Amino acid sequence: MMKKLIIVVILFNSFLFSYYQVGNTVSLEDQSYPLSVCYGDYSNDTLRLADFNPELTGLADKVIFFRITASWWGPSCADVPYFDLLHSDFENEPIVIFENIVDLNQPYSCEEWGEFGVQGIPILTADEGGHHFFDLFGHSFTWSVILGPDMVVKHSSAGSVEASIIQNILDEYGLEGLLGDQNHDGLVNIQDVILIINFVLNDEYNSLADLNSDEIVNIQDIILIISIILET
Repeated sequence: MMKKLIIVVILFNSFLFSYYQVGNTVSLEDQSYPLSVCYGDYSNDTLRLADFNPELTGLADKVIFFRITASWWGPSCADVPYFDLLHSDFENEPIVIFENIVDLNQPYSCEEWGEFGVQGIPILTADEGGHHFFDLFGHSFTWSVILGPDMVVKHSSAGSVEASIIQNILDEYGLEGLLGDQNHDGLVNIQDVILIINFVLNDEYNSLADLNSDEIVNIQDIILIISIILET
């Protein structure tokens, strides 16, 4: 009887206390754990925390902000607009934002979840391993985590995250958005010029492409980004 009780206590503690706490560094093995991208614009079908490790990729430093939830958890569903607003507020900053959803189709699919907020944002992922990613970081639904570019856990808590917390972590690492960097790769080059030209041709507004902050994306923004490239 005592042996069974000990096993139950161990299992309960493993659920209650996640592996990574504030101040811990995510191991390379766990950085490499794959999540399937099921919504939003991302360069691959699979997302790994290692994709944003500058020591591995050689890309610019970025903060990583993600939350973990379940498709059946009503409070997270109701909070989608606020989470999308945070994404919009920080779209010009060196930060990656995504949401991992477990138990898809119980009742909502990934696409349905994405459509609760602003269309196309943020990146949504699914854990093909079940709850493994949740077990690494989460204590309950909804769980929010912020990592520094050094893969140190800077914030880990239930519920929503205030914008001031995110900004403080960006400031701690001395990170600022790079003007003209449309694809968030830490560089300003011809790829970014092409993206702005596409916005102009499609008469589409994007605040990141609005380099002179006049609330319109036009030839002036193209000239500005070319000037930035020539000055570097």
